[in-house]
Amino acid sequence: MKKFIYTFFVALFVSAQSLNAAGYIASYSVKVSNPGAYVDAMDNLMSTEWGKSFPAVVALHQYAFNGYDEATHVVVLNYEDTESLGKGTESFSDPVFQSFLAKTSSLAEPIEQSLNMKLINGGNYEPENNQVYTIYRMEVNDAASYAKAYAKVTKAQEEAGNVGGSYGLRALMGGSVGYYTHYAYTSAGSFEDAMKSAEVLYSSDSFAEFSKEVEGNRKIKNISIISTIKTYNN
Repeated sequence: MKKFIYTFFVALFVSAQSLNAAGYIASYSVKVSNPGAYVDAMDNLMSTEWGKSFPAVVALHQYAFNGYDEATHVVVLNYEDTESLGKGTESFSDPVFQSFLAKTSSLAEPIEQSLNMKLINGGNYEPENNQVYTIYRMEVNDAASYAKAYAKVTKAQEEAGNVGGSYGLRALMGGSVGYYTHYAYTSAGSFEDAMKSAEVLYSSDSFAEFSKEVEGNRKIKNISIISTIKTYNN
């Protein structure tokens, strides 16, 4: 698996500028009443031919800290391109997936669905370094200038050795537009590592400069922390 991949797109589709997306993230948040039974159902689904051939990396996460809505878990589908996104989404009408929905209807209440375009990808993608994710949902006014500032601060953190896992910037393409327009994330191998990295980030000169550059351009709406339960097709 490739390490320290850095892909930077300055212009964003949502700001009416041209962009070649680096892929898409589809997220399905649910409120789960029986986590163990839901994990078993996910295991069964992903062990079928439907699951094995699904054209995305599928991850099941649980919220450690939400504060955004009532979701307890989120299923994240990581698509490499529009072709895989199309095939994956269309496959939800397959009887195998429909059976999964029927079996889990008493276990999981749908809360939110969203589709986000990958704009910046970077860091270390090894599974052991991507177990805890901190997600920053925000409203961004000038997307291109924010992306430029974000690229600068993440590069500085990498050079300082303060990137244990992966990181990225995403633009909302589908879902409610009344709350956030973009989100950024960082990941780490453990909750302890995530908090240590955050402490270093917030106290750094590069973050202080970043904060000045984006002042008035973005408003943080929510910070959530999720942990990985299972990953399939990676």
